[in-house]
Order: sequence, then C-alpha cells, then structure tokens
Amino acid sequence: MLPEIFRIGSRAVSGYAFFYVLGIAVGSLLILILSRKEKLDFLEMVNYVIFGILAGLLGSKLMSAASVFLANPAASLRHPRMLLEAARGGGMISGALISGILFMIIYTAIFFKRDRWKVFDVTAIGMALGHGIGRIGCFCAGCCYGLPTTLPWGVKFPLLGGDAHPYARGFVHPTQIYEAVLDLANFIFLFCLWRRRRFPGQVFSLYLINYGVIRFLLEYLRNDGGRGDVIRGGSPLASLTFPQLLSIILVISGGLILRKKRQPPQSSFFRS
Repeated sequence: MLPEIFRIGSRAVSGYAFFYVLGIAVGSLLILILSRKEKLDFLEMVNYVIFGILAGLLGSKLMSAASVFLANPAASLRHPRMLLEAARGGGMISGALISGILFMIIYTAIFFKRDRWKVFDVTAIGMALGHGIGRIGCFCAGCCYGLPTTLPWGVKFPLLGGDAHPYARGFVHPTQIYEAVLDLANFIFLFCLWRRRRFPGQVFSLYLINYGVIRFLLEYLRNDGGRGDVIRGGSPLASLTFPQLLSIILVISGGLILRKKRQPPQSSFFRS
C-alpha cells in the first residue's frame, strides 16, 4: 500500500490520488495524440477531452452516492450527509463509464458527425490505458479488494480509508492488479488493432466487449461492498451485481456495433 507518495507543501498526495490523476492525464494525452493521426480537429478534440473528463468524474461521484442510497434509502434520507461523503470519495468506474459514453454520443453527434467512429476508437484506446493505470491507485488504497485466498500471491491490506481494513488479518486476491494487467493488455490489443482496423468503430466495439468480459469475470473475485446486487443468490455464481449487468450490456452493445459496421452498405438500384 502507498497511503502517501509525496507531499506538496503540507498536503499529502496518496498513491490512490496519484495514479488516479496519472491515468486520466496519460489516457487523455494519448487520445489527443491519436486524434492528430486521425486528422481530427485538434482544438475541438481538446474541448471534447476536457468536458469528457468532467462528465466522467461527475458520473462516478453520482454513482457512488446512488449506490449508498440504494443500499439503505431510509438511512440516506435521514442522514443526507452519507450521500455527500460517498460522492466525495474516489467514485465508481461504472458511473464514469455510463456518463462518459453518453457524453461521447451527444458531443460527437454535434461536433463530429462524419468522424464520430474515429473519435470513439481513439477514446477507447485512451480509456483502456487510463483505466489500467488508475487501478494501480486502487491497489495503493486497499479498496476494490478480492475474496480471501491462500494463493502465494495473496496480499494483506492493513488500512482502508484511514481505518483498519476489513481483512487486515488475512490475505485476499489482488483484484486491483488483476484488472490493471488485463486493462493494460486490452490497451495493447486495441492499439495494435487500431493501426490496421478494417473500419472505424471496430476498436470501440471490441473495447466494449473486452472490458465487459474482464469486469464480469472479475466480479466473482471481488469482495468489497457497495457495488449493488441485481440478483442476490446463495453463492457468487447464483448472483448478479450491477457491474455485471452493465458488463452484459457493454458486451451486447459492442457485438451489435461490430455486426452492423461489418455489413457492407446496401446497394441502391439508382446508384451508378
């Protein structure tokens, strides 16, 4: 764990905050670099990235507050500060993903009508890289931890948010590292694919599919609360969490996009 990496004056910078910001910065920079190679309007892409970051941050905070409210609506109404405290935390990637994709659809429909799929492709590559880096921050904080394990690579977290970690006395799966490695592998795959993709939108569709599969499977190893249950069964395999439901939607959406974009345009009787 890295509760503190360095200080700026009297203010401590945690490992979580450092890798969180680093992931956003590196991912955003890559999006802008790739957009130049795609010959997209650079200044418009700068605006797109800035507002996209804000949309993602807002969505992640709102999702954190929503998860607390759904877990205990009565207590949330009696103590609204619970929602504010949840929103002040690190946020939830599922909320950032939902708000980010909605923003992408709306913004590109207005400013990148002809090149929207090119924008989607370069954004997906930057998101995969940024997400992989950001998960290292989760490892530094001890959040997003996994189930108890006796495997030799199990880890022990002493603290969580300044308090004793719920599993401080035992070893758990380093699910943060699992996801970081898989996300970075997804980034490498998408970047290599982008250089020889067959059609705009192919990279984005495979990002949705790949990330959906990664997150769906990793949910079976996650052990931290607050993610929300859609179906609560007697075992993890008989349950369905909200991130898993979102993962299914991502995979289906990516598959539909891939199928549609693969189909050649319909020939017209009047077309010469």
